[in-house]
Amino acid sequence: MDNNNNNNNNNNNNNNNNNNNNNNNNNNNNNNNNDNNNNNNNNIVTPTLPGYLQKQIIKILCRFINEKNRVIEPISVDFDYRSHEDSIKKLMMKLSLVCKVWFKTLSENLYVSVDFNFSDSEYSINKRDNMQILKLHFNHPSNYYYKMIKGVETPIETKYITSKIKTMQQLESLIFRNININNSGTHELDFLNLIEYDNIKKPEGVEVLEIELHSGSDQKKITELKSTISSVFSLIINDCSSKEILIETLRYWNKSIQQFYVVTHSTIGVPFPWKSIVLSGYLSNIKYYEVYGIDLRLSTLSNLLKSSPNLKHFSFSICLDKLVYFLHKINENYNDNHHDHHHNNNNNNHNNDSNDIIKNKIKKIKGKAHNDILSRLLYMKQKQEIIDQYRQGEDNDGSDIELEELDKYFRESDDEDDSDDDEYDDDDDDDDNDRDDYKFDKVIKCTCNSLIFSKTNINYYSDSEFNDSMEDEKPNEEMEVPQEEQNEDEEKEIRIFRNEWLNFRSILENHRSLESLHIGQECKENGEVMEFSQRKQRSIKLSNRFIMELGSTISLIAPLRKLSILGLNSQQLFKYIVSTNKTITKYFHVESIMDDGSYVHDDTPTIQSLLVDNPQITDLKHTKFVFTVQKQLFNDIYNGTEPFNPNTLNDLLTFKENVVFLYKK
Repeated sequence: MDNNNNNNNNNNNNNNNNNNNNNNNNNNNNNNNNDNNNNNNNNIVTPTLPGYLQKQIIKILCRFINEKNRVIEPISVDFDYRSHEDSIKKLMMKLSLVCKVWFKTLSENLYVSVDFNFSDSEYSINKRDNMQILKLHFNHPSNYYYKMIKGVETPIETKYITSKIKTMQQLESLIFRNININNSGTHELDFLNLIEYDNIKKPEGVEVLEIELHSGSDQKKITELKSTISSVFSLIINDCSSKEILIETLRYWNKSIQQFYVVTHSTIGVPFPWKSIVLSGYLSNIKYYEVYGIDLRLSTLSNLLKSSPNLKHFSFSICLDKLVYFLHKINENYNDNHHDHHHNNNNNNHNNDSNDIIKNKIKKIKGKAHNDILSRLLYMKQKQEIIDQYRQGEDNDGSDIELEELDKYFRESDDEDDSDDDEYDDDDDDDDNDRDDYKFDKVIKCTCNSLIFSKTNINYYSDSEFNDSMEDEKPNEEMEVPQEEQNEDEEKEIRIFRNEWLNFRSILENHRSLESLHIGQECKENGEVMEFSQRKQRSIKLSNRFIMELGSTISLIAPLRKLSILGLNSQQLFKYIVSTNKTITKYFHVESIMDDGSYVHDDTPTIQSLLVDNPQITDLKHTKFVFTVQKQLFNDIYNGTEPFNPNTLNDLLTFKENVVFLYKK
């Protein structure tokens, strides 16, 4: 028994020894394999660019940084000026921290200073002795030089600037980003006289962001600017009455001018020389148009587009009322019987005497209602008074009519008076195209001179070529168009508009560089508020013909990435464009509302739904410009205790901006 146990123990010990030996062997093998792997890894050579190639790459990046630090343009589709500036600063910092060689190469090849961002320190990227170009910032309304510190304009003393410039031995030229010259007191480049820069190596090497031509500009002033300014980015026209000065300015700086900005132009006096400017060929380098404060024609817009093949940004203001009217008219292919059929289906069987009572009341108050803002407000107030009387039972004249029917009578009466398209709810129904469109047959056309000739225009009956003497197309107040010619005038206007619109649409469709489009409301008769919108107490329902025509025109612009529409109250247009063009990523939409106290409009659910369905949208801002009626002043005018004049209108409608929706991805 003991022998067996001893044998078993011996066997177990032998087995354990064998197992231990095997484990040791396995561990040794694993260690050997790991050593071999480590040796193999150590033998892998990481590719390294030769030092001279690294330096060449850094020099290329330095050229890029120098060029971007020179930039003064105020407009960019992708980001604003200050964001652009910050991105360059971050790039410089990242490159300089890689290694000493990169830092040294970077420091030796950067030669543009922004607001004296250099130092004599060995750790400074920008070295004083290397700076050949200095860019400074100037704010005209505030009348100071400044630099941005944590997002705040910090003034720089002029004595400090002069002393710093004198220490820059290699300085060759100056770049001034002077902003808001049109809001300054003198509208001149007086800031150049605030500092001394006689030591720059190129006395003619002065670049500015903007110069302004105004009513006081003369040839002497232009001659002085020529002797000082070598380059101009933006030409601002603020009621300049001299075609010669305008053409000469464009001729001298046309190679550098990239922005053409019309602030305003008076219709009294010398016409604006659009034709001469276009034919001069001096607009070929323009990349940015900003045109406001002038009655723009479709033909002018087409000529500007054709003259500037490299155009990136096109911003202009027109009468949107007129655009709505004519775009609907030129697409008209409608059966007039549908209008009668629609109204026949809505006839009711109420007491005829009640109908006559109500209609007589409506006729009395509508007889005084015209198309101006005050008359429309008076009519809206009187209409509300009648409704309130019936609601309170104070004045029903024995009629048994219901409030719903009363409201219906008002709507039908407004229909007959070409003034109301507000039967519709906020919810759009694309299947109701016919019902939506028929009421536009009676929308009143604005009588301003935007987009096309007016029938009261001195050139309306002329078929001659457009020339300088016709450029302003000033209305002839003495011309009276006989009543019997009005239908013929209307047909001619529609025909002219159709031809010019098709030409404009074709040019837009074939433009290959337009990235940003801004369309705003501006009418010499109605200002920034659409007359069409003033007639609406609730949401606006635009003609489907208009939506499809304008929407498809915008959607066909292939390179377009940013769209702004100001003053046109339409969700439908926005939805149409988003659904048909997936390359536009930035939207800015503004409604212009005259609120009489009953306006309620929330677009947030619709916009949120669009964002979910259209992930390509990266930026969206939806704003309402609301003009609020001052009720006390209105009541005083209504009761005759306060006289009405044009100045009163400014007090009657106060303005406020309300951002409804802001989105940025």
